[in-house]
Parts: sequence; C-alpha cells; structure tokens
Amino acid sequence: MEAKYLARVNGPPLFYRKWRSASQPRTSVPRRAVFIGHSQPTHSGMLSDLAEGFRAAGWDAHSGDIRGHGKSTDAQVPLGHLDTGDGWSLAVDDMRHLLERSFDGVGWEDRLVVVPNITALMTLEVMKTWHDLARHIVLISPVPNQRTLALFGKAFSKVRMRLRAADQPDEQILHHLYAFLGAHLRDREHPADVISTDRDLIREIVSDPEGWPIPSPAYWSNIFSGMLSAWKWPNNARLKPGTRVLVMFGGEDAMLRDGGFLPPIERFLAEVGVEDVAAERVEGVRSGLFLEERRFGISKRILDWVGQDGAATADARYSEVDVAQLASDVIARLGGRAAPADMRPDELVELCYNAIDDETRWTEVIYRIIYEAEQDGEMTEAELAERIERLMPHWERAFSLNRQVMMNATLGVLLQAVIDKLQIGIAILDADGALLHANTTYRETLLRIFPKTSPGTDGDAFSAAATRRLFVSGAAAEDTGKVNNDRIVLHDNAPVGFHFHPQALRQTGLQRQGPASILILRATERDDDDNTRRVLTELAYGLTGKEAEIALLIAEGMSLDEIAGELGILVSTARGHLKKAFQKMTVHSQAELTARIMSGPVGWLK
Repeated sequence: MEAKYLARVNGPPLFYRKWRSASQPRTSVPRRAVFIGHSQPTHSGMLSDLAEGFRAAGWDAHSGDIRGHGKSTDAQVPLGHLDTGDGWSLAVDDMRHLLERSFDGVGWEDRLVVVPNITALMTLEVMKTWHDLARHIVLISPVPNQRTLALFGKAFSKVRMRLRAADQPDEQILHHLYAFLGAHLRDREHPADVISTDRDLIREIVSDPEGWPIPSPAYWSNIFSGMLSAWKWPNNARLKPGTRVLVMFGGEDAMLRDGGFLPPIERFLAEVGVEDVAAERVEGVRSGLFLEERRFGISKRILDWVGQDGAATADARYSEVDVAQLASDVIARLGGRAAPADMRPDELVELCYNAIDDETRWTEVIYRIIYEAEQDGEMTEAELAERIERLMPHWERAFSLNRQVMMNATLGVLLQAVIDKLQIGIAILDADGALLHANTTYRETLLRIFPKTSPGTDGDAFSAAATRRLFVSGAAAEDTGKVNNDRIVLHDNAPVGFHFHPQALRQTGLQRQGPASILILRATERDDDDNTRRVLTELAYGLTGKEAEIALLIAEGMSLDEIAGELGILVSTARGHLKKAFQKMTVHSQAELTARIMSGPVGWLK
C-alpha cells in the first residue's frame, strides 16, 4: 500500500492511499481502478481488507480521507469538523480531487466507485457535473433521499450551534443521531452498534484515534445540508448512458431501513439516466458492511455484479416505507402506543424529563417531531428549528442529568472494585444507626470481630445485630475519636472501623430509614511485615520512616509513652516526630490522624 498527502489550496492536505494490483506492472497504464470511500465514523485506513480483495482480483484500489476525517485535518479543520459556511462544497471538492487522482488514465468502462453513506452523497454531488464518472457505481447504505429527515437534522444542528461553539465537539448530537438510527435494534449496547453486529469490530472503530470522532454542530449542519443538496439535481443533468448502479445494504441496515427507503432512491437514479439499477441485501450485517470483507466477501459480491455487465441485474422488490409510517412504528415500540398522537409542547417536554430515567424517551421525542413534520408536509426548516429550540433547554437538562447519572454509576462500580480489592467492609446506615446495606467483606469482617457469635441461617439478622453490638462496644470512642461527626469505632480497645456522615447523604438522612452515614470496617491484626505499611505510609503522606512508624502506632491505639518505650526513644522525641506528621498530613490531633489513616487505603492494607 502506498500512502501520501495531496496538497490542497483551500484546506488541509488530503491523505491518499493506493493498493496497486500485483497483476499490473508498475510502468503500465492502469487498466482497472476502484475508488473506495469511507463513512462518518471511519477513515480510509479501515478499508484495507476491502481494498485487498479488489487488488487480489486485479484492480488498483484507491482511497483517501475527506477533510475533517482520518488524517486529512489541520488547525482550521480538525477531526470531526467542516467549515460553517462552505464546508460541504469544500468536502465535495475533496471527493472530486481524490476521484480524479484515482481514475487518471483509466477508461470509463474500467472505473468502479464503491462509496458508503456520506461519501455516497458526495459522489452524487460530483456526478452532477461529471456525468461519465464511472461505468460501475456501488452505493453502500446511502443516506436516503427523505427531505423531512434532512430538514430535522439540519434544524437540530443549527439550534445546537446557538448553544455552543460551532466548531467544538458536541456529544449530544452524535448520541441522538445514532440512537435514532439504532432505534430498531434490540441488542444495542453502544451507539456504534448500528455499524456492525461484530463487537470486536465496534471496539476497533471506537478505539481508533482517527475513527469515531465527536463531530461539531457545524459538521452535522453541513452533512444534513448535503443530504438535501445531493438528491436535488439540475433538470438537464443526466449520467452517461450505460452507467450502472448497485445499492448494497445490510439486513439490519440503519440507513435504508431494511430496504424500505430503497424505492425512492431507485426512482431518482432512473430519473438521472441510470438504466441498470440493482440492489443487494446482505444478511447478517448493518450499515458498515464495507468493513466486513473477511466475513462476507464484499469485494467478490461487487465484482460478481460488475461481471454481469450488459443486462439489468434481477433483484428483490422492497416495500416502500414512508417516514410517517416509520416514525409511527418506532413510537409504538418505544412508547407502547398503537399510533402517535399529536403532542403539545408541554407533553414533549414531559418526555424530555422522563428521558432522565429512560433514554428511549429522547428518541421518541425525535420521531414524534419528524412524524408531525412529515404529516404536515409543508413544515419549513425555520418552523422545525423553532419547535426544537423550545424543547432544547429541557432536552439539554435531561441529557446532562443522564450523563451525570451514568458517570456516577460508573464511578460507583469502579469504587466498588477498589473496595473489594482492598478488602474493605462498607455499610450504609440510617440516622438511627440501623444497617441498610453492606457488602460481603463487611459481613465477613463482623464474623472475625465476633468469632464466637453464630450467624445462624439469617445472615442479614446477624449483620444487623452485630452492627448494633459493635456500636455499643465502641461507644467509648465517641468522645475521644469524634471529628466533625466522624468517629473511630473500637473493639476491645483497638480501632476496627471508621464511622462518618458524608455531605452527600445530608438530605437522604432526613428521610425515614434513608441512608445517613457510612461505616467502614476492617478487623486487622498487627502486620507481620510492618515495613510494608510503613513504606506505603511514607509514600502516601510524604513522611519520614520514623514519622510513618509512629503515625501507624498511634492509629493502632498506642499512647506516646507506649510508643517511646517500644521504640526505645524519649517521649519528647516521639512527640516531635508526631508533630511533623501532623503538619504533613494536615491534621491537628491524634484522633484526626487516626481518622485520616483509617479512612485511607494505607490504613486498611493487611
């Protein structure tokens, strides 16, 4: 594979790739060439498998990154962005430039174009003036020629541009777009699942630093503007007679909706002079079928069609589905209603707020607005934007809260993993100290603290009773260890736990049996390897070896006199080390020092 940058006057250099056929000498005039386009979340570097399939069959394969994708970026056009004003037309110019480079010296009959979704739209734009672009053109999961969908997307993007910088990544548009596309999927775990059923492939796309960008509002505004423009041709524009088109899509395709949007595309192609329009549905794949060469042999399927030159390819007929029917079906599934009813703005707002708990409500809002626009038939972009703008503050709130809930849930899972790793027992108590919830380590620790107590068959009853008993036995610590409503919990005069009241539980603690405090528990014996804990304490708090040693002994409940005797130093010397430990740990008493160590990971390490 050869790779280079192609200089551009009005934008970033375009990254261009070529896979030269082994059957064609380097010095010969190219005989057959195929150009392969990429989609929004991909770039030309992901097309190697498909390119190799064509190369092995004797074709020179070419590809490249359109500006704002892959390696075709710079400071003015970063990844996932197109210029606010003329980004679409400039991207179409990029497409034409790559096509010209790929087909230089190649006869019309030996040219093949294979382009998915957005590059399919750009190819349609190029063909308005380049009527003899190629003999064989394959549109893979093309963005459909449905005006209402394009108008909604453009209006939504314009509203988002008023709320944030037009050139900054906007996660909300990306999220809603892919949720919209994937509404018909029942096994969707990630927005990118609309691309493929192969989880490994999805992970590869999402983890690629040049793939799966979070585009800017201006990017989407350009794409939806292009969707409106690409399917609208001048009255006299006709492709060269003999041009053939194959439309390929997956059995669970997000773009063509299982072939429902195919008939109007076929009618359009016939109107611009394509006499041979074929369609092929590939079962087991979705809109990213051009990435599935290894599993489904996409290049062979395409070349089999190319080899049928001269006669129209027989293909299945697909029942046409209009946007209103599509929206009605999705709403019925998401909202549980047989058909969408006209909704007042306040009802749509309620859907947005419900989306805090149920993400499908967002998608339902989108489909409802699209349904009403399609039914109206004359709704303008400005009217759509006005409708969306009234909803956007509530939409934004729902989206932000949902992201916060997701992040807190993620943090909770990660913290639980840390807690389990450090073998920390943790319990949630109500305002009366009653046990509401505890992890397994907490229950196991109670058994170590009270080894003579049999829990019987009711583990929850034992945990609740043992927690109450622990508080009674540790009541002496109430005065000596209390720090801002926090205290050390003692058992047999040794610290075994730390009880505190997080600010986050202030409100819930007022509710009857609401969570009010946390009890961290760990019954540890004196370490066999004291040096390990001492070294960790030095690292954690920036203490010297002696300061760490004395701090740990204080945390274990020893007095300064006892520590001085055990270490063979003067009490005044021990006090001096302790004072320095106070300063470095930003504490002011032995109780605070003990609380700091006990509440941190070092205090709980075996």
